[in-house]
Amino acid sequence: MTGGPPYDIDVLLDEVVTLPSMPESLIRITDLINDPNSTMNDIAQAIAMEPSIAFKTLRIVNSAYYGLGQEVKTVEHAVVLLGMKVIKNLVLTATVFQAIEGAADRFLKHAIACGIAMRTLARTESARAKFDSAEEAFLYGLLHDIGKVILEEYLPDACARVHERVRDEGLAWHEAEQAVIGVDHAEVGSQLALKWKLDPAVADAIAGHHDIHRVSPEHQCYAATLAVANYLCGAAGYGAYPKAVLQMDQATWDATGLSPDTLDAVASRFFSAIPDIDDLLMLAA
Repeated sequence: MTGGPPYDIDVLLDEVVTLPSMPESLIRITDLINDPNSTMNDIAQAIAMEPSIAFKTLRIVNSAYYGLGQEVKTVEHAVVLLGMKVIKNLVLTATVFQAIEGAADRFLKHAIACGIAMRTLARTESARAKFDSAEEAFLYGLLHDIGKVILEEYLPDACARVHERVRDEGLAWHEAEQAVIGVDHAEVGSQLALKWKLDPAVADAIAGHHDIHRVSPEHQCYAATLAVANYLCGAAGYGAYPKAVLQMDQATWDATGLSPDTLDAVASRFFSAIPDIDDLLMLAA
């Protein structure tokens, strides 16, 4: 690969990158959760039929991150205790953990840290109404950089040159991706979210977490909140790469609706939750 940027997103996905499909097991479980005629027992049995997902789901439920104060030994108990919406996000989290197994530790730590930052932000008064639950917000953070994993798999040489541009020229990672590949990880990750039929707000948040103007005004608040979570991770030493360039323009701050006082409180709560990162990192391994 030489010369200028060779790909736009359509060419990249048509000719170079194959986005992973949502696992059939997850599709079945999600369909049951979305079916108003399904019972909790139906959903629990469907999860239990997928041992790897059931195992990871129970490990997450019993982690310090959830802090339930009681051991949950069965999927049935987890479904009754937490409800369908939370279980849906837990199952998706377990599936994403499977999808990013083998990724570099720094990537995993950053993804999990960003999930925890999003969970913290979602509990603020200004953001609470935007998300169904804090667990849903966690998924925004966990998924936000998944495009990097995909690009690394299909374009390792180009990604090595991205790293060189970041190191030698001080570019932000997405800027170097645009210069070398023509497409950045936010675009690729957004396309994966659409393929998996996740909420359009998730896809737009991923697409716009480095530039909120990429997405429709109605979803800029999600992209901006994800940008703040990403920023908090970098400030706390959990950036996507060493000496990550931290960028936040005024329009992004404004789109979050967060006041400076609120942000101070969020940062404090996020820093206190940092021990959860290592706890969840072990679950992703």
